[in-house]
Amino acid sequence: MIYLVDPVYNPNFQSEITSATPLAPGITIAKFLGSKGSRLQFEQMTGDKKLIARQLYLQAEVMRTVITNKTFEKNRLIVSEGLYKPAPGETSTRNSINDYKQTGRAIVYQLLGEDGKIDFENSFELAVYWKDFLKYQELILDYDTYDPSGELSCQLVMIMPVANENFDLSFSKNLKTTYNGNTLSLNEVIEVLKPI
Repeated sequence: MIYLVDPVYNPNFQSEITSATPLAPGITIAKFLGSKGSRLQFEQMTGDKKLIARQLYLQAEVMRTVITNKTFEKNRLIVSEGLYKPAPGETSTRNSINDYKQTGRAIVYQLLGEDGKIDFENSFELAVYWKDFLKYQELILDYDTYDPSGELSCQLVMIMPVANENFDLSFSKNLKTTYNGNTLSLNEVIEVLKPI
């Protein structure tokens, strides 16, 4: 299917792709350059920058669903894991999330509440909303207790198909819920409110 792209933000029409390239109203490539303290320099990324921009255009559309939705008006969606550049000598496993993050196919988000902490209830509601209303390759509702404190954390991983030049895309809409790297469910999202 041909994905309709706003011509104002279509990366194919940009003469140069930089971290300041707009992808949607108020969203530039810079938004996807990692979390605070681990930001990448987009200009140092290797590979096809227009492809990366096309992938991030799809991710910007994902972000807009929160910005423009009254249900989440008291929330803030942040990129917790954006574009990824392997360390020298590091090789990502093919078709892994880190592999997909190198081109923007996968972005990891967190939904924060007014207190600046993860809003678990609305994170689940957002996963359900995305499941029902967005097009994607795979959506993973990911819970973990990796923090040394043992506190529960929640991320939403959005994986998109390869955004070719004409945006002729196939969306398989796979779903998964994971906990500490283990699959809790396939083809559905499950809410976790406390460590298991």
